[in-house]
Amino acid sequence: MHKQREAQNCHLVVMRLLLTIFALAVFGTQAIEWAKVKPIYKTRPTLTAPKISNKIIGGDYAFLGQFPNQVALYLDAAYFCGGSLISDNIVLTAAHCAEDIRTFEVHAGTTWNQGGQVVTSRNATIHEYYDSVTIINDLALVFLPNQLTGENIGPVRLPSHSMLGVTFAGQYARVSGWGRTSDSSPYISEDLKFVDVKVIENAECAAVYGDIINDSKICVDTNAGLSGTCNGDSGGPLIIFEADGDATQIGVVSFGASDGCEAGYPDGLTRITEYLTWIETNAGITIRP
Repeated sequence: MHKQREAQNCHLVVMRLLLTIFALAVFGTQAIEWAKVKPIYKTRPTLTAPKISNKIIGGDYAFLGQFPNQVALYLDAAYFCGGSLISDNIVLTAAHCAEDIRTFEVHAGTTWNQGGQVVTSRNATIHEYYDSVTIINDLALVFLPNQLTGENIGPVRLPSHSMLGVTFAGQYARVSGWGRTSDSSPYISEDLKFVDVKVIENAECAAVYGDIINDSKICVDTNAGLSGTCNGDSGGPLIIFEADGDATQIGVVSFGASDGCEAGYPDGLTRITEYLTWIETNAGITIRP
């Protein structure tokens, strides 16, 4: 009887050990996938250097009026993000830019990261299901107390509801911002820059980042690290040009590789077509059918 009990106890120990090894294998794999991801977090605006000749990781300088929707966001006078006007008094940006922020200083109508028309807001809505771990629903709206209008200022067009389900894979899109121009630079750019990038299939992106990639994300190729976004570009727009020649915003800059902006891995953005109803409801604007 004693030997039988010892055998049973030994069996239980082996089973528990096997279950532990299995659990470590499963969760360890997931942790490795998530460890590859790093949000393009809001960057301190005080990190501003004299004008640098380098371009935004493979791109060009924007001319005044080229991106009338683009705004610079100074957050609690401590951090910096990009954003996009979707109406005269509403800015679309990333949730991780707006999280725990009280004051949004919005600069519009300029290619400089300061100046232009300036409006200060203390009113923002973050997506109610935003999750900073899986970087899902990384979307926020900043409501301005008065309208931003005038020369070189205007809202961007959003996708139509009929575009839901369109992947845009294989198309070239344009991303803009004042983010860092290289991994080695500690400074954000003083001048607005842009770069054209190719939208890739989510399956290709998931091969790098794992389960965090779903229909709410859109990924772009970084051309072996020569073209893409970096710290300080968060919340900025990804646009395409439709057949009529006008710009349509399809993404919001969200995350990149933890190995660095020039590591060659895809950049991840929030896919706007998945959030059109949320934007309509919370912004009170009408989006094309």
